[in-house]
Amino acid sequence: DIHIGRQSISAADIKMQLKKNFIKVLKSMIYLDAIIILGDIMHTAVSMNSDYAEVFYWFIDQIYRIARKKDSTIIIIKGTPSHDCSQLNNIKHYQDNDDGVDFRVYETIEEITLWDDYKVLILPDVRVKKDSEIEKYLVGKNRYDMIFGHGTIDTLQFFVQESENLSAKSYTYDPDVLMKVCKGPIQFGHIHQYQNLRDRFYYAGPFTVLERGGYSAGFLITGIYNKDRSKYKVAYYPNPDSAQYYDFELTRKILAEYTIDEIIEAIELGIKDTKSNDLISIHITRNDTREDADKVLLLEEHFRRDRRISIVKKVKSAKTEEREKENNARKEKYAYVMDQNMELAPMMWKYFEEEIKPTMSEEQLRKVDFSEDTFRAILDGKYLFQNPSDK
Repeated sequence: DIHIGRQSISAADIKMQLKKNFIKVLKSMIYLDAIIILGDIMHTAVSMNSDYAEVFYWFIDQIYRIARKKDSTIIIIKGTPSHDCSQLNNIKHYQDNDDGVDFRVYETIEEITLWDDYKVLILPDVRVKKDSEIEKYLVGKNRYDMIFGHGTIDTLQFFVQESENLSAKSYTYDPDVLMKVCKGPIQFGHIHQYQNLRDRFYYAGPFTVLERGGYSAGFLITGIYNKDRSKYKVAYYPNPDSAQYYDFELTRKILAEYTIDEIIEAIELGIKDTKSNDLISIHITRNDTREDADKVLLLEEHFRRDRRISIVKKVKSAKTEEREKENNARKEKYAYVMDQNMELAPMMWKYFEEEIKPTMSEEQLRKVDFSEDTFRAILDGKYLFQNPSDK
């Protein structure tokens, strides 16, 4: 995912990173059978006369020149609709060239053949009315040599990233199904972290860090063995000029124990070696007091001109603090429930002794003759009740 047009990264900066850490690398490779973009070249729709549009056309021209020199195939897959915004239409004319470059843009699901006999499934980010529209391609075993796509897998559905507008109509893939139908590597765009699932499924991640919280940036270089397509090597190539993410946490204790000058000095020391394109977050948790409010105000005023810095504030009232104490006490009290080394019978007996028994009347207690051994017998199915109602 390249996301040309994201405002947090200038056109000049993304062009420098691509030129130095992608284009230059491709030019240096002895063997280069294909250059494959797994969606989201663009971040949003851009004006034709913008600096970002110039970077987009420069990038396409660069990989086209490399492909012509090295006899490589170029495959560009449609990414998230809200990012690529149909702008791939502006480069489809490269497919009609007469200089022999194999240039392909895919906006629909396709089964294709590469290099004479490689069976490849292309899965762009498409919207479907019925899951069967995609699932018909995902039957059989070792049907494909490789799969390239853009989208979400169910293993990572919990993953949320701020720059994506996910649609309920998108298809969510089961990585086990993808691995069953493909003997070789499966590589996707969309999630902005490099991911490797059982050395079979890969998220390439972003070329440069795109949002706060990101920590990986680069691209994949893959080699596959001609005679046995199940043998391959995938290497992650980092982009050393990518933005880095820095996260500072200011607790209520820090605000209480240190002066605002000491806090500012510590933060400045922590960011003194950061780059101009880095992303920095300062998370502040403060008490609901005038003193803490004044310190945070001074901190915001000091760093407000540094666009790299985002300050996130959270105020804790006395009521919130009391509720947290109660929750922590409750977690500590019932910690034994999560003890994997504790058997179920003694766990139930402990709960009965501490929670149930104290609430029972004397009359109820006279009827109950429970022990830990009784709980164990019940669990083992060996306890005999005199009357069904006793249960």
